[in-house]
Amino acid sequence: MAAAPLDPDLLGRDPFAGFDVQVLADRAVYAPGETVRVTVTATNHGPHPVEHQYPGWQRYHLSVRDEGHRAVADDVVDRAAEGPAVDRWLPGQMMILPIYWGQTAGPIVPAWTGEPPGPRVPPGRYRVRVTWLGRIPGQRGELPDAWSRWFELG
Repeated sequence: MAAAPLDPDLLGRDPFAGFDVQVLADRAVYAPGETVRVTVTATNHGPHPVEHQYPGWQRYHLSVRDEGHRAVADDVVDRAAEGPAVDRWLPGQMMILPIYWGQTAGPIVPAWTGEPPGPRVPPGRYRVRVTWLGRIPGQRGELPDAWSRWFELG
């Protein structure tokens, strides 16, 4: 006899079902010092509106990782927010956010931290990781991190 399908009510509901975050670099190979354009997208593919709360004004944390998966650059913000931010996502709503990385270590956006950019990173393979900071009020769970494909710096 075939097993009965699992009852979704017994498994619990994924609060992020239908919500998707992706990240991509615009090319596979870059010349030394050439700006890397990274695009982050967040989309509510679900049939219902959802609300996300964030610990501050930053919606995600982005880091550039080397072949050993060590963070060489990131967009960590050290500016305090007065409280949590809230976004309301309608079905089909998408947000597209470009970030530009100048192949330097340290902060990707120095103005967000007050830190100067670090030295140029060495040639090699890199990729970008995005951690979504939004949470759905009253529910547990989080999105898995989004990863770009590998790209080469010459």
